[in-house]
Amino acid sequence: MLNLFLLFITFSLSKQCNEYNQGYEIDTVDSAFECIESIETTEEENNDIITGLKYYLEAYVFKDILKNPPQPSFSNNYYEKVDIDEQLNKINTKTTSMYDFYSQIKNLIISTRDSHLAFNVDKDLNKPNSELVYFYYFLPFKIYIDNNKKMYLIPRNEVLDIPIDVPEEIVNNEKVAVKTINGEDPFNIIREFGKKYMGLKCPHAQFTLAKDYLVKGYLGFTPLSKEYLNTPISITWENGESLTINYKIIKFNRSNQKFQQALERSKRRGIRDRLKIEDFEETNKTRTKENENNEYQPNCSPENKICCLTTSNKVNTFIVNTFDVKNENEQTEFTAKLFECVNSFDSNNYPIQVIFPKNNGGLVVPLAQLVEKIISPYDDVDFIGSVRISDFTEDIMKVDYSTIMYNPETCEVREKENNPKILGEWYTKPNIIKYGGVEHKVSQPSTLNLPPLMKFIINDLYSSYNPRKPTEVVVYTDSFCYSACSWVTKGLKEWGGAIIVGFDGDPNGKDDEFEVGLSPSSNIQTVSKYDDKNPFTQYGYKFGLTVIETYRYNYEYNESIPREFLTDMIDERVNIYQFDQTEKVIKEFEEETKKIIEKYQTKCNPKNKRLVKRDEKCDKEINIEHGHGGYECGDNGEWSTKCVLAYCDDGYKFDYINNKCIEDVCVNPPTESESDNGTPNMTVNLVMIIIGIITLIL
Repeated sequence: MLNLFLLFITFSLSKQCNEYNQGYEIDTVDSAFECIESIETTEEENNDIITGLKYYLEAYVFKDILKNPPQPSFSNNYYEKVDIDEQLNKINTKTTSMYDFYSQIKNLIISTRDSHLAFNVDKDLNKPNSELVYFYYFLPFKIYIDNNKKMYLIPRNEVLDIPIDVPEEIVNNEKVAVKTINGEDPFNIIREFGKKYMGLKCPHAQFTLAKDYLVKGYLGFTPLSKEYLNTPISITWENGESLTINYKIIKFNRSNQKFQQALERSKRRGIRDRLKIEDFEETNKTRTKENENNEYQPNCSPENKICCLTTSNKVNTFIVNTFDVKNENEQTEFTAKLFECVNSFDSNNYPIQVIFPKNNGGLVVPLAQLVEKIISPYDDVDFIGSVRISDFTEDIMKVDYSTIMYNPETCEVREKENNPKILGEWYTKPNIIKYGGVEHKVSQPSTLNLPPLMKFIINDLYSSYNPRKPTEVVVYTDSFCYSACSWVTKGLKEWGGAIIVGFDGDPNGKDDEFEVGLSPSSNIQTVSKYDDKNPFTQYGYKFGLTVIETYRYNYEYNESIPREFLTDMIDERVNIYQFDQTEKVIKEFEEETKKIIEKYQTKCNPKNKRLVKRDEKCDKEINIEHGHGGYECGDNGEWSTKCVLAYCDDGYKFDYINNKCIEDVCVNPPTESESDNGTPNMTVNLVMIIIGIITLIL
């Protein structure tokens, strides 16, 4: 009886969510969690969700591989082992705390290190759990890392346009390097946060993203524990001054218009909401005024999906912030800008630098393919991939995927658009791949093709202009170059299409573990499109997962390890740890680009034999029909005198395994009837748009 009375008293004194009746309120962690922990779930709801996860995860293409993933040569545990079914069975479905239940699922998803696998509260469904989305945690500073690998804490005077108090120690030590955090190397707190809360495989990518999410974020997206948020953070600067600080939480009212606007901006920016370096040096107003009339602005704005410029420094800069487009109008704008950049760059002979800053991916076919073709026109960008066999996979294929997947030997669409409900032998007679004792049953490989007409347009464009050699192109990646972005960087690495350089990431991390990008796979963002009766929608959640795994370019189509579990590492690393589209930063990249281009006149990366110094003198020596050659990088890190096949003529593919050029069946189909490849209408429309764009810019 006494226990019940005490429980009643505790509940009566706890803060209820309806007590937040102002537009917003800055609160302590304990007080905010009184509301958060009062958001309830039921055992029936929890069981329905777990049952749903088990069913839909049968379509998750990496479900089998994660039980026993293949490891790279440098580590026996780089890829974590995860038995998804086993972990789902461990989740406590008896809990009545929605936050507890939700956090358990999120922790499981983080353990897969695949951010395509996503389980989130869906605010738009207005279910009881959507209350969680209105909580925002923060610290009163931003983290800045200079090019000397020193950390500085920059005062944050407002969060989501709401003014906040900043301790005077943060203000006074803005330009003093941090010595320790919690008595350790100050970078450790970022590393540890990344390992625990960032669902990414590469430690450099974890660091890149954790640097942002450590200091601010929505609990609906990153459900940090109350214990973590309540742990004091002790900071010591190099001048001996110190400060202990705690997280605070802003709780917004559902009807708060400012929050709704900020959330929409956050969705658009996503993880591209990055620190402006000018905050460290001078005020935004001063910097903006200076930039109004210089050659860097307004040509390149952070709000643009892509932008390009050519400066007096004699370097062409191409920045791709995202491939995320919402409709055909945005696709058209992206493509128009892309060809505008090509036109601009081909008016000179300067080297090209491509920067992918926290690029969170988006549309692969055709935008990522087009970008790779623009950077390296002889690359094959028809990705090779398979899907996992399951009932839900079949539903997905019948709705749309099978009409964009092609037979690699004939270039025929897998299922004709007028009969997409019957899946052929490519699916009904699957391949079985074994990872130790784990069986992985997947469809026969298909290709996701850049339409032949679009390839012709690209090649025709380059035939009259000035494509650069790979040793004249520097591509910068922060390792968090996700999804569609990594399709480009991994393709460039595999074909030797550019010098790939790492920036940002962990300043003291291993360069040998700096991947060019992550998750070169295809996903669905919500299962609702394929099953509107799913339990997630019923209870206020949304769930998305990876559906297609992709492979290396092996034209025998017998690869057994998807690219998700094959590491591709950078060629070089630069000490630039922040990115902002301002004159100072872009100049830093330009100076590094010129040094790297100069270096690669005589030197190279001996670990990367695919990057070749192209030279017409080698064409006769290699004597391969339709093939063109160059000098291979020697083991001593200098260009050798050995000529090797580097690329093939238009209409032919570089068969690296057999060292020959083979016909591209999509350009030279076996028969006239087989050339009817069923290109989807949207792609045809985009091709026609591109034709119009090219007509305008030529």
